[in-house]
Amino acid sequence: MTYRGYNMLDQTTKGLPYGSRLWRTEVASKHWNVLRGNLPFPLLVLKESALEHNLRAMAEWCSSRGLLLAPHGKTTMCPQIFERQLAHGAWAITVANVAQAQVCLSFGIKRILIANQVSGAGNLRSLAAGMNDVPDAEFYCLVDSVPGVRHLAVELERSGARRQLNVLVEWGRTGWRTGVRSDADGVQVFEEAKKFPRFLKVAGFEAFEGLASATEASDEAKEVDTLFDGLMTMSARLRSAWSGPDLPVLSIGGSAFLDRVLHLSQGEGAGYRIVLRSGCYVTHDHGTYRRKHEAALARGGPSNLPEFTPALELWSYVQSMPDVGRAFLTFGKRDCAYDVDLPVPLFSLAEGADLGSARMIAGAQVDKLNDQHAYLSLSGDEKLSIGDLVCCGISHPCTAFDKWRVIPVVDDAYNILDLYETFF
Repeated sequence: MTYRGYNMLDQTTKGLPYGSRLWRTEVASKHWNVLRGNLPFPLLVLKESALEHNLRAMAEWCSSRGLLLAPHGKTTMCPQIFERQLAHGAWAITVANVAQAQVCLSFGIKRILIANQVSGAGNLRSLAAGMNDVPDAEFYCLVDSVPGVRHLAVELERSGARRQLNVLVEWGRTGWRTGVRSDADGVQVFEEAKKFPRFLKVAGFEAFEGLASATEASDEAKEVDTLFDGLMTMSARLRSAWSGPDLPVLSIGGSAFLDRVLHLSQGEGAGYRIVLRSGCYVTHDHGTYRRKHEAALARGGPSNLPEFTPALELWSYVQSMPDVGRAFLTFGKRDCAYDVDLPVPLFSLAEGADLGSARMIAGAQVDKLNDQHAYLSLSGDEKLSIGDLVCCGISHPCTAFDKWRVIPVVDDAYNILDLYETFF
């Protein structure tokens, strides 16, 4: 896989200046710089040094502990990032649905894990067509009910699938999301899938721990351990019926609770191919994943876990200051993640000023968003003027990437090195 650019980019692309018409490979020759005002704001940028650090840190941590990494592609939907993750040794790319799997196939990815149930004739017709069209690609998806297994097999047959789809029996928890709720249900799903050897191959087991939520981080960890205990009880019960030369896959999320993943892999997880589907590690953030990872470091010890660095920044201008203690910035819901936390103000800079004159604005807070306005509450110590640049961190990368067709990649001096395209 070598990504050279899918479309010629022009001024209709958010973040590019008027008159632009270029392939992404040409952007370095433009000598654009974020701080010099070469591109219009708001602008989401990806810092190359932080991105490479995170890619390397996660890859080395997984490799040293015998874990397989299948990064969740739905975080970025960026083939250029997929390419780098695979170059760092990723075992597969994870997606959430068939449409995302089609993007992966289009860019030459040969092992795709759909971390979801797949249903519906339209979805399965497309999946079967992709399986037939790319015979050396390997596909996985989840199953959690007998009717779901039958539906999967019947629709694959109707769609003319010519080979097996790998399936993972999903373990869940009452009140959470998908997945079987008991060992007995898991056994039934397993046995049902074995009845359709032309179209389905049981490849292992799966659970998603990212829904764990509690007031105290220690209580969240206990919820994860409870989920993993159930997963291991079910999978151990089914191991006696296992056949084939390969160890069963045991796939878990792995973004927010790496300490619990490590604990599992060093204990009951032995004898499985443990596949992590972490996605948000690739850019980390200044919000929810920063907090989750700090809690994991506190529980597991910094020496046992990788360190990540926030790689996404959202740049905007101060556009209005009509009231005391309030500034309005030039971004809104169309530009940033806001489903978990609002953007986090980091620093401000007078337009045209050197980066060394940046002013920290830790006392300020974005407390409301409209479609195109951010409400910045000021503590009284900030020195802001109309036209000042404001840099914010984000929380939850998944819903930041999807607001941008193109994201500039910058060095630490904010020179634009590349343009990364997304396919949501």
